[in-house]
Amino acid sequence: MKNLFYLLMFFFCLSNDDCFAVDKIEKNPPYPISTTPQLPLEVYSEEFASILGVKPQLVHLAEGFGFTEGPVYLSVKDSQEGYLLFTDQINDNIMILRWHGIIPYNQITPLSWSKPVIFRHPSSIADGQTIDLEGRLLTAETTGRRVSITDHDGHVTTLVGFYQGKPLNSPNDLVVKSDGTVWFTDPNYGCLEFPQECYLPNNVYRFDPKTHGLHAIITDLKMPNGIAFSPDEKILYVIDSGLSQAIRTSYQIYPHAIYAYDVTDDGTGVTNQRLFTKVSPGVPDGMRLDSSGNIYVGALNGVHVYNPSGKLIGKILLPKQTANLTFGGKENNILFICSSDSVWAIKLNAKGAKPVPEIPNRQIKNE
Repeated sequence: MKNLFYLLMFFFCLSNDDCFAVDKIEKNPPYPISTTPQLPLEVYSEEFASILGVKPQLVHLAEGFGFTEGPVYLSVKDSQEGYLLFTDQINDNIMILRWHGIIPYNQITPLSWSKPVIFRHPSSIADGQTIDLEGRLLTAETTGRRVSITDHDGHVTTLVGFYQGKPLNSPNDLVVKSDGTVWFTDPNYGCLEFPQECYLPNNVYRFDPKTHGLHAIITDLKMPNGIAFSPDEKILYVIDSGLSQAIRTSYQIYPHAIYAYDVTDDGTGVTNQRLFTKVSPGVPDGMRLDSSGNIYVGALNGVHVYNPSGKLIGKILLPKQTANLTFGGKENNILFICSSDSVWAIKLNAKGAKPVPEIPNRQIKNE
C-alpha cells in the first residue's frame, strides 16, 4: 500500500498534541459484580461450540466511553502488533487502542493492549468505519452528513456527501468491495436526534471512486443500518433497524431484521431481496462475517451469531447494548466488540471474512 507509512504515523499518534488520554477511561476494568467471574456464552449448535473452543474467555478491554461504535483493525506487518480504531458517539471522538498481541501465552491477557487514547476530536459524531483498498480510513459521519476519508498524510476530506444535489441524511455504516467501490447505508437517524433536516429517502448507496458515480441501490428499507458482504461477495447483507427510530424508542410494527440480496453479475447492484433473519430483543446494529459465512451481529443483549442459512447458533452475552464489532489480531481471529460504554474482545477458532489490512513495520515511538 503506497505511502502507508504516513498513515501509520498518523494512526500511531506520534504527536502528543494530537493524541491524548482521557482520564475516565479505564483499562481492563473489573467485571460487573452480577456477571463475575465470566459472562455467559450461549451455545445452540456444535458449529458455535467449535468456534468458541474449549476454554473461551471474554475480556473487558476498556470502559468509560459514551457509546462505542465503528471498530476497524489495522495489523502491523511482520509483528503481533496492531491498532483498533473505534468511535465514541456521545463524546464525539474517534479512539485508538494499541494491540500488542497474544504471544507468548496464546490468549488475551492485560499485556495484550494499551489504554485507548483519542485519535480525532471532534469527529462529526462518527459512526461506522472501514478501510479502503489503499489503506485509508473511511468514516460515516452522522452530523458531517458524509463519508470522510483520512488520507495517508492524515488530511481528512469528503469522499461523498451529496446525492442528486442534496446532502446525505446521516451515513451510518459502510463496506468496501474488492473492486474498490464503497457501499454504505444512509438512514435519517441524524435528523431525528440532531438539529438537521433530511431531504432524501433512507437509501443504501454504491459509490465508485473511479468514476465518482453514486447510485441508490436499495430504496425500500425503513432504517438501513449495518452492511456486509458474504465471503465471496455474491450476497449483500443489510440490517433494517426500523423498530428503533431514535434513542429509547420502539415501534413494533417496523423491522428488526437482516435482509439478504444477490449481487448482480456486473457487481453494480442487487436483486432478490429476502428476509435472512429477525433479531431480538431490541434491534440489530452492526455486523461482520467470518470466513465460513457466519454472521456476527450486535444486538441489545450482546452478539448473536447466525450460520449462512440464517440459523441462530449462539450468543456472546454482554451486560449492555452492543452496537458493532470487527475481526482483527495477527491471525484475524480476535473479535473486538463495541458495547455501549465498553470495548470487549474474545479469541475464536474462526477468522474474519476479509483479510486484515496491514501497515508497514517501522520503528514506532511509545504512546
